[in-house]
Amino acid sequence: MIFLLSSCQLFTNPHSPAGYVLPRPEIHFLGKKLSEVSGLFYLKGTSSMLAIADDKKHVFRVYTDGTVDDFYTEEFAPSADYEDVLQLDSTVYVLASDGTLFASHRADSGLVTETYHLEVPLPETVERDAEGKPKEGSVDFETMYYDSSARGVILLSKNIKGENNTGVRTAWRFDPATRRFDPKPFYTIRQKDVADVLKDGKAQFKPSAAAFNPLSGQLFILSSAGHLLVITNGRDSVEAAYRLNPSFYPQAEGIAFAENGDMYISNEAKLGKATLLRIPYGRKGKRH
Repeated sequence: MIFLLSSCQLFTNPHSPAGYVLPRPEIHFLGKKLSEVSGLFYLKGTSSMLAIADDKKHVFRVYTDGTVDDFYTEEFAPSADYEDVLQLDSTVYVLASDGTLFASHRADSGLVTETYHLEVPLPETVERDAEGKPKEGSVDFETMYYDSSARGVILLSKNIKGENNTGVRTAWRFDPATRRFDPKPFYTIRQKDVADVLKDGKAQFKPSAAAFNPLSGQLFILSSAGHLLVITNGRDSVEAAYRLNPSFYPQAEGIAFAENGDMYISNEAKLGKATLLRIPYGRKGKRH
């Protein structure tokens, strides 16, 4: 079922990137399988996307009309707090919130999954368990995307213990060729830069999803906390930021782009049903 929001429902003082109208998305309701949808990745030429949901052991396919089925019929890994998904060549990567990557591919023996864990440097003050591992919540990732210019899978932190004191969000690069994480951060984004663009010193920036816009080459980053869409150059430069109406974007945790520039954003079922929003790209669209 599709709903197109009327002009009387527009968010007060709406602002949108050039070519888009964020307050007027086309809405598709998702089924119970994806009530906690937490990540999207557009599959070129298929009118469909990969999707992942919290604690689900399956990778799903969601079509642009909101129809959902299984991408893998098998379970790819044990239950975990899964946050994002992407496909590179024949490998599907799934991100868990603690910085663990699950890399799955089809082999003669069936579905094969390998695991890679990012060891993030943490302050000595961070509480640890009996095995010396940081306690749950010390490291929190929800965002993963592929950067072709860097030839790497990038993880962007939502919150890491100690980051709030330094005022940054940190990106880490995983090299698919060597199957290793780089020892040092790929880049950082200053939260102050986001606040300055918004002219709001209290703005929250906790990345929940990101994807490159294929037309502009810019990185579009969602922050469910604070209801923001932040646009960067793919590194540390914040170029724009827009507020998202929580009535339409209550818990935006997935973003993907079709080849023609159409933007798709998914929302978890925070207060109602999970949704897939299509924000079409208009070539003659003006910045609102």
